Amino acid sequence: MTGTYNEILVVVSLLVAILASYTALDMAGRVATTHAGAARWWLAGGAFAMGLGVWSMHFVGMLAFDLPIPLGYDVSLTFCSMLAAVGSSAFALWLVSRQQLPLGRLALGAVLMGTGIALIHYIGMAALKMQPGIEYHTGWFALSIAIAVAASGAALWIAFHLRRGGRRRYVLRALAAVVMGFAIVGMHYTGMAAAQFPADSLCGAARGGGVPTQWLAVLVVVATVAIMGIALIVSVLDRQMHARTHHLAHSLARANEELVQAALHDPL
Repeated sequence: MTGTYNEILVVVSLLVAILASYTALDMAGRVATTHAGAARWWLAGGAFAMGLGVWSMHFVGMLAFDLPIPLGYDVSLTFCSMLAAVGSSAFALWLVSRQQLPLGRLALGAVLMGTGIALIHYIGMAALKMQPGIEYHTGWFALSIAIAVAASGAALWIAFHLRRGGRRRYVLRALAAVVMGFAIVGMHYTGMAAAQFPADSLCGAARGGGVPTQWLAVLVVVATVAIMGIALIVSVLDRQMHARTHHLAHSLARANEELVQAALHDPL
């Protein structure tokens, strides 16, 4: 069977991937610049927001794909793919928050994170429970894995070097997020190109109580964008609070110096 794509959902999946990438870069900066106690909370929250964003992109990309048969998704396998997304995101944020990122650690991180991204996609494909099973073109399958690993390596390197940033960090993060978003989308649709559906295929999830796709795309996108938006707003507010606290501490220290000066010196 030959599938078709909903162009609107394809564009939405790209936008979600870019937003997820920007969220990841922002969370990496928060984890790297906060103290140990707060960093753990940022790591947990960032892993959830980033993982949900990456998972949502892959899921919306799958919902954009349509076959001439009813489709549905197994709930347990769909949830497992989301866990893989959150787990790989937590590892990525932890890795880029280290003091150093040598080449060997970067390579290992790229392989592990790339494997996690591939698991998100192919577990999600398995959630269709096609009968007979999906056949994968070896070349396209291998290329999708290679893209996932290469994109993960580039994402880790970018996140590590932009985690502290400077005056132009927001512009650089936005540009980096666009590059990362296209890389994630490229891996997904390469994996979709690898999938081959026999002419007599049936979707077992659609017949066995799986989740229907009619309303699921809107629900997933709205929930994911809301969560990532909240994470970014909290990050901005926290950054402003720390900036004001630092300014207040500096003002108090300066006032204290002036009081000490006045107390210890005669005006004459």
